[in-house]
Amino acid sequence: MLLAAMSPPRAYHLPRTCNSPTKSHTFNGVELQIASPTAKHWKHIAQTLLAARDRLRRRNRDDVLAALQRAFDLWHQPDSPWRRIAERALPAVSGFSAQMVRHGLPKVLAPLRHDSIRELLDRELPVGAQRTPISPQLIAHVLSGNIPGLGAIATHLSLAIGSAAILKTAMGDPLSTAVWAGTIAEADPELGDCLAVTYWPGGDEVEDVVFEAAELVVASGADEAVASIAKRARGRVCGHGHRISFAAISRECLADASNADSLARALARDITLWDQQGCLSPQVCYVEDNGSIGPLKFAEMVAEALTGDAVELPPRRLSLDEQAAVMRFRQEAEWGTESSLLASTGSTAWSIAVEYRANLRPTCLNRCIRLQIVPQLEHIAPVLAEQRSILAAAGIAARAPRRQQLATLLGECGVHRVCSIGKMQEPPLTWCQDGRQRVGDWVQWLEVED
Repeated sequence: MLLAAMSPPRAYHLPRTCNSPTKSHTFNGVELQIASPTAKHWKHIAQTLLAARDRLRRRNRDDVLAALQRAFDLWHQPDSPWRRIAERALPAVSGFSAQMVRHGLPKVLAPLRHDSIRELLDRELPVGAQRTPISPQLIAHVLSGNIPGLGAIATHLSLAIGSAAILKTAMGDPLSTAVWAGTIAEADPELGDCLAVTYWPGGDEVEDVVFEAAELVVASGADEAVASIAKRARGRVCGHGHRISFAAISRECLADASNADSLARALARDITLWDQQGCLSPQVCYVEDNGSIGPLKFAEMVAEALTGDAVELPPRRLSLDEQAAVMRFRQEAEWGTESSLLASTGSTAWSIAVEYRANLRPTCLNRCIRLQIVPQLEHIAPVLAEQRSILAAAGIAARAPRRQQLATLLGECGVHRVCSIGKMQEPPLTWCQDGRQRVGDWVQWLEVED
């Protein structure tokens, strides 16, 4: 039975021959049904997944990629019940506005096209006469849930390399990965049997059973959570912990009002998309001084763009603690001796702290940005190097050949991705998260010597 036809909708997916007790959870008026397998259930589910994986490995890569493309196409059909249930329920479940879900979800899922997956596999898992990648039989993914749809990437890539997968969702988004798995099962039931998706509280007996069954655990979340998983897992662990991203704008790119306005709009969209909840969202923007358009004028342009974005893509629903954090961020900027504040009036929609000293202090997210004025972008290198272990992406605006020089400098400081401003949250599938290969980090290699 289709997920969309069930009431309440199922925020889980299991192989066809498996069952589980379920519980209902209500999120701001939207009720979801979540599976709660016991340890005994999970042992049976794991055995079923391994049997399904044995069938999967007998299929060639082209066949599997074609099935995944059918699922992608099913999701994007105008009458897709899977997408409808996601778009209807995710705002209540995740707190993001309906406009943000409709705008942002296609961007998250866009890299899952057939040609992008094939490019990734050809790049990271080339098969030669003497070297063969050996995929895990069963991967357990611990998802962070900060941005809807990210679990779909883990799902597709696990199947593409020939692995079965258990996906532990987060209470911040127990739904999107489940409906994506349902779409795959409709397109290809055998692939659907290779997936189990649900939420469970971390650290209990159930999780121990899952970690015992999994050959590999891929975990995203807080550093402490990832470290705890690494101690408990039987197999290898690929962890992705806390990261921070930033933007950097050279004075030559602020040579005239038109260029500056385009950059301001691009930066505002990077800040707006998913309300800075992802590791690729900029929290700091370094702006070089002495351009034709000064940093203060540029900050005003960004403020205008953020105001427009707040209408087109309304901010997410904030808790009382989050609202208080935004107010503290504003007060610090307003009363600081080396800062000033630009902020939305009558709401917490957006906040810009204009600062006259370079650092890499995180914000409280939710469209709060530090715009820091620097004499030269090259001067930020020592500041970045101190935080190299948590750096993710840099969106930079500079002209050749300086752009390449800056990119090299940032890479030496620990940045793993350099891109154009406006594209910070739209990485290609081949992006090396944390500087590591995406699926090449999941496999082991067989060397056959003469």
